[in-house]
Amino acid sequence: MAADPAGSNPPATTAATRLLVVLGHPVGHSLSPALHSAAIAAAGHDAVYLAVDVPPEDIDAAITGLRTLGFLGANVTIPHKHAALQAADDATEEARFIGAANTLFWEGERLVADNTDAAGLRGVLADDCGLQPGDPVTIVGSGGAARAAAVACGRLGAATTVHARRPQAGRAIADLALQAGGADPSDADARVVINATPLGRHGEALPDPFMGLGPGRVALDLNYGTLSPFLTSAVEAGGRAVDGVGMLVGQAEAAFARWFGTPPPAGAMAAALPR
Repeated sequence: MAADPAGSNPPATTAATRLLVVLGHPVGHSLSPALHSAAIAAAGHDAVYLAVDVPPEDIDAAITGLRTLGFLGANVTIPHKHAALQAADDATEEARFIGAANTLFWEGERLVADNTDAAGLRGVLADDCGLQPGDPVTIVGSGGAARAAAVACGRLGAATTVHARRPQAGRAIADLALQAGGADPSDADARVVINATPLGRHGEALPDPFMGLGPGRVALDLNYGTLSPFLTSAVEAGGRAVDGVGMLVGQAEAAFARWFGTPPPAGAMAAALPR
């Protein structure tokens, strides 16, 4: 397991400093340390936030380490969201419903799994993508991010279909959108296509039907930090391109509130995003 520093000049720590971490594989690209470090400083908390690369075979040991070392909490990202849900002592209703966790926090001595992804994505879909009830949406992917996206789409009343390599997994996620309040799936072209896979981080394209979304359509990539071929093709075809930064900030603010009991100072995380 390798740790990535949150910044070139990390704050001084003492035995009283609370520890937070994001666990993923890979995790070097994560902006979570920058966002949370900025919010921690703005709020005046004595805490530090780290990023640790944890291979899948080591995730259970890493979560045990949170207990042993007295961490205040953790974020969990690809590919550990299901494993984190299973490893926790308990889970919120939201994490159980989505079937994946991105946040771990304490209730007494019990480690609780939560999922703040759907809440973080809902605002992006409504505000940045202009999603309306009944709008057709296609989600590409079948992991924890796809499940959170389905719940967010369902709660906004969208008609959600899912493209997954395993059709059975895709159907289960589409059903999740219905359970969350979504409309019946539509055969119409999707107004919003959501990439909920890692494809694009290293220049990979999505399958042809989802490339080059034209006018009136929105390409939403839950990845961030690079202009993926999926987003580039939409811009070139006259569509709109939205990356995952808005979701990142939204879910991070909700996780921060879980750990500290109050939301971060308004705008602190957004101000820490790279320009």
